[in-house]
Amino acid sequence: MCGICGLIGKSDPDTVSRMIQAMHHRGPDGHGQFDAPKASIGMARLAIQDVSELGDQPMANENRDIWIVYNGELYNTPSERAHLEVKGHRFRSTGDTEVVLKLYQEHGLAFLPRLRGIFALAIIDLRGGPGREKTILARDAMGVKPLLYAQSRRGIVFASEMKAILASGLVERRVDARAVRSLLLRGSVYQPATMIKGVEMLPPAHALIHERGQTRVERFWTFGTDRHPEARAMPYEDQVEAMRALMRDTVKAQLISDVPVGAFLSGGVDSASLVALMAGEAGGRVKTFSVGFDETLKAVDETGEAGRIAAHLGTEHHRVAIDGGEIAGDFDNVVTALDQPSVDGLNSYLVSRAAAAQVKVAISGTGGDDLFMGYPWHANILARPPGENDFLEAYAAYNAQFHQTFGDGDVGHLLAPKLRNVMREPASADMRVTDELADAEAVDRMTVLTLRGYTNNQLLRDIDVMSMAHSLEVRVPFLDVDMIDFALSLPVGARIAKPVPDDPMRNSYRASGIKRILIDAARPMLPEGFDTVPKRGFGMPFGPWVKGPMRELAAACFDERRAAAHGVLDRRIMPRLRETHEAGRLSGWRVWLLMVLQRWLELNKVTA
Repeated sequence: MCGICGLIGKSDPDTVSRMIQAMHHRGPDGHGQFDAPKASIGMARLAIQDVSELGDQPMANENRDIWIVYNGELYNTPSERAHLEVKGHRFRSTGDTEVVLKLYQEHGLAFLPRLRGIFALAIIDLRGGPGREKTILARDAMGVKPLLYAQSRRGIVFASEMKAILASGLVERRVDARAVRSLLLRGSVYQPATMIKGVEMLPPAHALIHERGQTRVERFWTFGTDRHPEARAMPYEDQVEAMRALMRDTVKAQLISDVPVGAFLSGGVDSASLVALMAGEAGGRVKTFSVGFDETLKAVDETGEAGRIAAHLGTEHHRVAIDGGEIAGDFDNVVTALDQPSVDGLNSYLVSRAAAAQVKVAISGTGGDDLFMGYPWHANILARPPGENDFLEAYAAYNAQFHQTFGDGDVGHLLAPKLRNVMREPASADMRVTDELADAEAVDRMTVLTLRGYTNNQLLRDIDVMSMAHSLEVRVPFLDVDMIDFALSLPVGARIAKPVPDDPMRNSYRASGIKRILIDAARPMLPEGFDTVPKRGFGMPFGPWVKGPMRELAAACFDERRAAAHGVLDRRIMPRLRETHEAGRLSGWRVWLLMVLQRWLELNKVTA
């Protein structure tokens, strides 16, 4: 896993060198760059597969006319390597980067659907000769790995993080009003927008191709509801067995590594089931990590259940205890690590910091709720189905309530007057791009809306930057393409049992019916009664913190002078917000979001 960057259209070694340095945390094991006549690419390497110098990047083919920088993990490396060897290819390294490079050499752009893994990559193809060079950027199907780009005065600049884009000096540090609205409304910036005007995220499952002065963006993978047609007609018991076998195969594939692999263990069924499979496959004691709080916050601490599961599975478990005072003292580092503002990500920062002290790779249960109907808004919509024309609006409303962010009317008052033109668009406008199965039945449609919305824009983005801030790679087996294809081929009743209670968070897994097949697939591996505990989402106790150890940071975010300096928020509303906060009527999550937004703008010198 690495950080990649570059400039397409012009060779610029100095600019790319600055960008690499801005991402040193993503790859402390080595730096490198390659400068072609009309492009420069660079990378910072975190060595996971083939940690020798043979795995260094940028990497070239034998003729040195194709070059690659690659941030990712190819889980089907052995089979694709064997496929290439049959076709006459020979390898110098044992890692996956050379496999990816030669897959492109053999198949051209058709190599992308063959990649089972997580990745962002850049390839320079010089085989056409001067004036016919081709450069390709691509991002994995689920968008696990980020890739930002912008059209600048010197060509297309791209990188794994906004830090590197800004370090290039080729983009103006002006905020994107759409992104700020999305952040305040949903807690994250909905892609392809980013916080900087003119900088975009390459969409998941897409490639950008630049050749002969022209640029195009192409999709290479889409969601489908019957990739496993046999699954829908199976008896439920057979569906459970197939699910368990797929989970086992997926975990086994994702344990590929030449360095130690651990796991995040939250106490929920998602991470617990993956750790159980890891323990069976890896042998020895798996290192597991969870985040907890002191006795005063016992009500929001689920590490007791994580400890019980760890004891059952025999893992080497590490509980990370934190308090608000520690976070207050480390606030600037947290905001810097985020790369772009988000309402979440702090838990990923803390557990990644602990894990990185002992392992280089961690397995995460992220995606289980997203794929198997585990969030409250899923049940709410099923319990009270909206009309066809209101579906997207209803989904957006339930989603926003869950994340405790600002309502659309509030956002209109928060934004500085010069940015309020964006309020003319409907509140769900930034969600329309996520509605990739709009004609499917409600459960399938909600699954994809979640995967392309909350999962991609908040969970995966936050996990990537927060883990890589500590030079840790995180893998997400539930978001493997094979897993998604299988889940979307299942009947509704296999994923969520009916009738559905209005609020599954008040019920146990067994009583709520959520994630039915996942619960049943995990049953033989986990302690008896694991499904009788209430489901609860993991959340930081910002309410007590902003009134206690973070009170000075919280109070400072209502300073009118700060809002006036960056011009993104309306300084005139700050006194009213302060009064609301002091009266206890402004949620801790909203205060934290304002704290992060304003400090990010200041640290990065971004203005309206």
